[in-house]
Amino acid sequence: MEFIRYIRIFIAFLMYMLYAPFFTRKASRLKGEEKEKYISFHVGRWGRRAFEWAKSEVVIFGKENIPKEGPYIIVANHRSMLDISFIQGYVNPHAGFIAKKELDKFFTVGDFLRVLGGELIDRDNPRDAIKAISRLIKRMKEEKQVVAIFPEGTRSQDGKVHEFKAGSMKIILKSKVPVLPIAIVGTDRSMPKGTFYIKRARIVASILPPIQPQEFENMKTPELANFLRNIIVKEVERIERIEGGEEDVKRIDDKGVDVG
Repeated sequence: MEFIRYIRIFIAFLMYMLYAPFFTRKASRLKGEEKEKYISFHVGRWGRRAFEWAKSEVVIFGKENIPKEGPYIIVANHRSMLDISFIQGYVNPHAGFIAKKELDKFFTVGDFLRVLGGELIDRDNPRDAIKAISRLIKRMKEEKQVVAIFPEGTRSQDGKVHEFKAGSMKIILKSKVPVLPIAIVGTDRSMPKGTFYIKRARIVASILPPIQPQEFENMKTPELANFLRNIIVKEVERIERIEGGEEDVKRIDDKGVDVG
């Protein structure tokens, strides 16, 4: 069965490789509501399929906390490349990611992220980062763009939530939009760092209530980084207690209905 699953995922990856250039080309030509519907359907479906094809179980708390429209900034811990698929499939398909410029070397990845409203930045070039943040803030104000960031800066290999980089908080303070914190557990078991093979796993995520700008407007970047990290760390630990049977709570499945 594992071999069959591997073949299915490999075929899915080939399908993506063939389809992605056509998707980015068409999406870049569309405007307004037509573009939004096109992206929501295709990107949302691809995001969910990353888990469905591997037969992974996805459990979500707090889906009702997702704002109905932007602008807002998603802040999440980062364990796997599948964290991006999770946000696209279950939170907001049109979220624009801030990612390292090196991803532009991968087939269509750079074009794919840009057509969703994301930015690829050179982390060794502060001026480049400032320009990218300015472009994102402009899109948030003019187009209600939703942005997603992983403030750890790279994927955690030990399951811990590492330090949130103070520099990643600049876009939050400058944009003055709500922050949507998300704690994600299990994606590293499905697709660990250093591999492209997706294994079956149980993915649990908690979408916390949005934090309004008034709650952090007087904070400096290091203070805000610690503030948001503490919120997500506590929720990751709560999920791990639930998964370990130490805490009994109502569970919510990926459609937002009660399953226990």
